[in-house]
Amino acid sequence: MPKTGNEISTKPLLSRITFWSYQIVGWTGFFIFTAASEKLGLVQKGITEGVPRDKLMSLMLFSVLGFVLTCVLRLVYRDIYKKNYKVPTILGIILLFSILFQIVHTVAEYWLYNLIVDTEFSYTLTDLAFMALLNLSVPIAWSVLYFGIKYGNEWILEKERANKANLLAQSAQLQMLRYQLNPHFLFNSLNSIRALISEDQKASKEMVTELADFLRYSLVSKSFANVPLREEIEAIQHYFALEHRRFEEKLVTTIEVDRDAEEFPVLSFLLNPLVENAVKYGMITSPMPLRIMIKATMVNDVLRIIVSNTGKWRMPLTELDPLSTGTGLGNIRQRLENAFPGRHVFEIGEVGDSVVARIEIQRLKPD
Repeated sequence: MPKTGNEISTKPLLSRITFWSYQIVGWTGFFIFTAASEKLGLVQKGITEGVPRDKLMSLMLFSVLGFVLTCVLRLVYRDIYKKNYKVPTILGIILLFSILFQIVHTVAEYWLYNLIVDTEFSYTLTDLAFMALLNLSVPIAWSVLYFGIKYGNEWILEKERANKANLLAQSAQLQMLRYQLNPHFLFNSLNSIRALISEDQKASKEMVTELADFLRYSLVSKSFANVPLREEIEAIQHYFALEHRRFEEKLVTTIEVDRDAEEFPVLSFLLNPLVENAVKYGMITSPMPLRIMIKATMVNDVLRIIVSNTGKWRMPLTELDPLSTGTGLGNIRQRLENAFPGRHVFEIGEVGDSVVARIEIQRLKPD
């Protein structure tokens, strides 16, 4: 069965710049800035010959080692970031690894400098410890920038996702009105009511009530906020009641919802495009009676909704297709992606002699 979940392709500016770009520009800039500062300090002291060769060698070793060791540090931080620790814990981790980083950095720089320059000059342990402490601000600053950029990207993505969700909600509302105020749907419902008035006034009144309740749910759910699944199922029951009057024995529907699933929050008017597709295309491709089943269960904090109908999968040809739901399925995909990023599944396809749509939503775990 093909997966139809979409990924958000838009990335904030910070995430478009690669880690290696940050590294190269950052450490090169650090070397140039530090060397320029040394040069300025010498000029102020009246020395104009430039930065001594051994000092430049030391700065270059410091920068190259910093580049290499922060690449290693990145591998550690990348796994730590995925664990979603609290800010105080992150700060403690930064301090700990910055100290370890600077100890390794200082010892390695001292050893390489003596190896390259071929000098017998040596530092005591106290001198090395002082040097490590003096330069501790460098790995701390690098670490803060690393996590700052990571969390900045995440915040920007969340903001973009929220803005996109608002736009999709408006689009979905217009799409929903297109579904529910569909002239064919209203025409068929009103025609059925008109035919019943002279035959069965009680049945016609019931049908008017079903239509009113269904449209009320459509129009009241303006914000498209989350609603309990039971409310979404009630709206579908009103829809089925109207379609049963129209198709009579040609349509058989079954709804099974676990009690645990009834209060699970879902997007308002999420299932109706699937149900409407099941009726429209099922009536064309299925042997009679058309059988539609909706089943909702809870499995390990995951809501699983199955909408199936007998018949064959039929892709809408174009939006001008009189039976097409237009962008209905794409709208479902986008709304799920923005409302439940990384914790949903949406699949649709043929299974045996039926078309099966499956939606899974994982409950958001508290921090």
